Amino acid sequence: MNAIKRQKYLQTSLILVLSLFLWHLLPASSFAQNSDPGTVEGEKASGITMQTVSGKVVKTMNSGGYTYALVDEGGATTWVALPKSNIAVGNEITCKPGMVMNNFSSSTLNTTFDHIVFSNGITSFSGNPAPSEETSVPDETPKLPKIKEPENWKDF
Repeated sequence: MNAIKRQKYLQTSLILVLSLFLWHLLPASSFAQNSDPGTVEGEKASGITMQTVSGKVVKTMNSGGYTYALVDEGGATTWVALPKSNIAVGNEITCKPGMVMNNFSSSTLNTTFDHIVFSNGITSFSGNPAPSEETSVPDETPKLPKIKEPENWKDF
């Protein structure tokens, strides 16, 4: 039993040493150091394409906690997915840079977008917001039945 433990210890140690050696050999340029995902350097280092969308909202849809908006900027339209927002057709918006996805299939909308940008939010907004879809909560507190306190609870 002692020999088996020693062999496993040696194997684990060997794997650790080899991993550290190989890690040291990787070129430093393989990693994005001091680069922001919203900057050109960060985009190149991470391999992710980021895009800012701005223009006039042509169409909106809410589904799965997102607001999907078709935005027109000078005749070119782009779909953008945002956290659920109160934007309406006709609003002028500018979105934070977002990740570009091609051929994205939305199961909640049962559609595929050829090109869509997933943004974290809106940086500028003009126009009237869409009416809120929230349901109103009644002001009255519901009347609950009164519960009689048992006699033996006084002993505690």
